[in-house]
Amino acid sequence: MTIQDAQRKLLTHVRDRIHNGELTERGFARLIGISQPHAHNVLKGVRSLSPQIFDSILKTFNMSLLDLAPLGEIEANLERRRPPAPLPEMGVFASPIGPGMPWPSRINWHDRYPLPFRAQLLPEGIVAARWVPDLSMYSTLAGFDIAVLDRSPGVRAEISPGALYVVERNNEAVFRYIRPGAHGCYLISDTTRDIPALWERAKISKSGLSDFIKARVLWLGRQGDRHLGPGQSGRFLYQPVSS
Repeated sequence: MTIQDAQRKLLTHVRDRIHNGELTERGFARLIGISQPHAHNVLKGVRSLSPQIFDSILKTFNMSLLDLAPLGEIEANLERRRPPAPLPEMGVFASPIGPGMPWPSRINWHDRYPLPFRAQLLPEGIVAARWVPDLSMYSTLAGFDIAVLDRSPGVRAEISPGALYVVERNNEAVFRYIRPGAHGCYLISDTTRDIPALWERAKISKSGLSDFIKARVLWLGRQGDRHLGPGQSGRFLYQPVSS
């Protein structure tokens, strides 16, 4: 709202009160301390509304500039000025995952990474991880250098078609897709995805899935984009439930 907008709204308010019989032009002039001809010219728009008269009218009618601004405009302005709520930050595994690397035993809570989605609290079981190169997963991981992992028991007890997991076998924790089988499951990499004969078979019972599957991958992103918060570029592999 501009000064001219405010002046127009204030004069409209005065005119309405005069038209409604609450006030006369002479009474208005007396209240704000100007002559009736001057008040008449101000109300007709012949004379400009000086800052002194503007303030006098506001004081006379016990009004402020906020009374002249539309409520929606005030709310929108306050919303723009409101500082963004701080985003929860995850701890990051102290060691990377990938070929030759075991499942990390420790989270470094001093090395934090912001959640890439909006949530009031850090969801249980969420942690960030980095990895060493894995040529067999190059297509999936290319362009990214940090992952958000969901370690909650529910997502580790069932195999979700198309989901990317971190599994630990042969004392190394690696990214793999999983397909259920008759007597276990199959681990699939980017290089074997279209060649079922090369899928790695894992003899894991349904009850043992939660030990074999260490986490489901929620999101892949770039550490350099951390300052972008929820707007940072990245790739969601499944949609989180915000809290």
